[in-house]
Amino acid sequence: MQAYGSDRVRAGDGEQIIVASRLDKGWTPRAPKTLTTAEFPGTAVLWEECYFEVAAATPLPQGGMRYVLEPWREHLAMRVTDRYDAANEAQRIEENRSRLAREKGRKSANALALLTGHLPAIVQNELGRDLGVLPARLTFVSIIGVWVVLAGLVLLSVSRIMQSRSLPSGLVIVAMGVAIENVIRFLVNWTQGRAIGSAIGWTAYAIYHVVSGRGPSPFASEKGLAVTITEAPPEIAERDSIVMREPLLTLLTPAEQARAAARYGYDYRRESGAMAGILLAVAALGMVSSYMRGVIVPMLVALALGIEQVVRLIALRRGPAGSVLRFVVRPFVRKLIA
Repeated sequence: MQAYGSDRVRAGDGEQIIVASRLDKGWTPRAPKTLTTAEFPGTAVLWEECYFEVAAATPLPQGGMRYVLEPWREHLAMRVTDRYDAANEAQRIEENRSRLAREKGRKSANALALLTGHLPAIVQNELGRDLGVLPARLTFVSIIGVWVVLAGLVLLSVSRIMQSRSLPSGLVIVAMGVAIENVIRFLVNWTQGRAIGSAIGWTAYAIYHVVSGRGPSPFASEKGLAVTITEAPPEIAERDSIVMREPLLTLLTPAEQARAAARYGYDYRRESGAMAGILLAVAALGMVSSYMRGVIVPMLVALALGIEQVVRLIALRRGPAGSVLRFVVRPFVRKLIA
């Protein structure tokens, strides 16, 4: 039998044929008969004018799948069918390439949410449709980033005042304007659950759009924004609520994270590393600021928080790891772990 794409084929026991594929073809293996259930045949695969049944499907250690095919038994009903030929394999490879590109773009958009969350709402929504990210979440992460910057400016201002230095009035006015804008963005994002850009992000993107002509126009209004939209179905609303609060779930105890995983399919690996990295950066900023102001207690608190994040990043290689901040975030996720 001829293999297609990058697959490798070899003979197995008896009439079995073993196909090693670096891609998951989505073939379901045979479910054997038990005391309470009947036998359920595997996917019927048409290969060179002959039908084969997927008897087993196991992941390979280096990635990919190992399928064991057996000649189709005539007394079985074909419930799920597929074709194994050059055209189908080429389509699978192209779909996998597109999926990897979308996944890479999705991770990049999430990693750069501190910046992409400032883009106009129409651009964030476009990213959401193309990459499968939540536009409202990008905005929320950018809002948190602005609060961190503003907190640093406040600490710097207090330090200058304590040292009897003059405080630039221009800096105070800009900081107040950014703070007011951030409060408005937070209220819109939290109450309406939609993306909203910032003045700086809109201006930067408008210049880019005018110069390059790429991307949606920031001057256009997206269709549907002025239309009354019905509430999302309960299951969709619950899923979005979980996705929005996933970074907070990473700070809970392993047992609480296990409950969230069992109920909602939560995976600690998606957000734990990024959340620990953000907290480590905030702790480092706090240590530097406290050292510059000569205050010991806040510096020790920031140092302890930073050490904890380093320990968590190491522990996350083996499984979920909680944080002392779980007492702070637990009220916001209580309904998900109750």
